[in-house]
Amino acid sequence: MDTESLYAPYADEKYAAFSSRLTKNHDLPYKGVRIPVLRKLAKELESFPYEIRYHEDVLLRGFWIASRKIPFAEKKELIESHLENLSTWDEVDTLSSSIKPGKTDLSDVYDYFYTLISDNRVMPRRLGIVTLMSLRKLYPEKREEILEATVMADSSEYYISMAVAWSLSFFYIDDRSTESWIERVSPETAKRTWQKIRDSRRC
Repeated sequence: MDTESLYAPYADEKYAAFSSRLTKNHDLPYKGVRIPVLRKLAKELESFPYEIRYHEDVLLRGFWIASRKIPFAEKKELIESHLENLSTWDEVDTLSSSIKPGKTDLSDVYDYFYTLISDNRVMPRRLGIVTLMSLRKLYPEKREEILEATVMADSSEYYISMAVAWSLSFFYIDDRSTESWIERVSPETAKRTWQKIRDSRRC
């Protein structure tokens, strides 16, 4: 079963071409369905019976997983099964931003994504870094632990370096004492971090 008919009313060739240029390292074709539409479609799905054939299928399954009203222990199994599908930064970052843990799941969510920060695969590691960055204010007592893991996760691999820079920039905006952590990453990642901090001040 595929998503051809599901996407048919929303597919946009020009948007598909634009999106594919942004992600560059994608390994699936694009249909040109916008993120808000995919989020809406995901919430309407009771199950996910579709074969992964398009970039949007990866996004859709990520949104579907995140929107499921199930304990995180069950959701974690779905995320684990989804990791192999992740090949672009937006597939990672849209899933990450959709994770909204309930109070009873906070500990399990933290433990899982903290573990991913040291994963040896690029996109799962990025998922761990950016998810704990986005959820950092839920875990104020874990600040130094997250920062230590983030710094240790730094890599010459572009999408990891950018994730580390992004995370450190947010922690720095929260608390300037983060500068001591920025000094511990590679010169390239530090440069990217300071650029993100400067960009945030222009907004």
